[in-house]
Amino acid sequence: MLVDLHTHTTSSDGTLTPESLVRKAKLIGLEVLAITDHDTISAFYELGNIFEDDLGIKLLRGVEISVEYPTDSLHIIGYNFKDIDAIGKVLNELLEYRNKRNEIIIQKMNEMGFSATLEEIKQIAKGEAIGRPHFARLMANKGYVRSIDEAFEKYLRDGGLLFVEKRRLKPKEAIDLIKNAGGIAILAHPFEILRAKNTNEDDLSYIERLILKLVDYGLDGIEVFYSTHTPSQTNDLLKIARKYDLMITAGSDFHGDNRPSVKLGMDIPYKLLSKFLCAVS
Repeated sequence: MLVDLHTHTTSSDGTLTPESLVRKAKLIGLEVLAITDHDTISAFYELGNIFEDDLGIKLLRGVEISVEYPTDSLHIIGYNFKDIDAIGKVLNELLEYRNKRNEIIIQKMNEMGFSATLEEIKQIAKGEAIGRPHFARLMANKGYVRSIDEAFEKYLRDGGLLFVEKRRLKPKEAIDLIKNAGGIAILAHPFEILRAKNTNEDDLSYIERLILKLVDYGLDGIEVFYSTHTPSQTNDLLKIARKYDLMITAGSDFHGDNRPSVKLGMDIPYKLLSKFLCAVS
């Protein structure tokens, strides 16, 4: 079946509005779509009930929460939460800090000789949750770098000259927030967490050990199918999911033009997603 359980809109760092994303998903035949913007659920306030009774697609409420970790690569996705106000309150507090962080990045840019204003960043973001891709796009648009990738590599990557740490929830806090709101907690792109690995431990053992720690906190499943996973990585994650009876999800991490190489939609056998899809039905 054609699904995508990990996508971003202009409410965070994607380039399609929430409505445009859903309409694109319908056009290409997606059966299930989840909008999982970074640390914000404003897309769902924007959409209202436009697609609530649409028989052509099932739209899932989601959010991708960045949690405390040595690098910005440990993300917990919450799905199908019922208490939207409880989630929104905490995320708004994080957003307030993030806005202060953006001002610090702009100050750093100007001190380094780059001309940048918050108004310019807002025009690029078109949403309320400004992120590093927006700064990267501004730098590319002004010719300071040749591409968004170069902006990250030279300036905005973790530890880069323009990197400013953002306030995060601890992993258990994020999982508790999702579960207490009636939602499902899933670990996004598990192989990304290897960015913080600084031991000689086998990669898969490192990932499995962290997954087990998160399961103790209440984690429900893992994102087995992901746009950059190799067949071998996908197979390894399938084994872990089956070993611990975890839910399996599939997401492209679609960002529109901010990640042009990532296409919307993944074709996955229903039986592999059935546990998750039954839980959100």
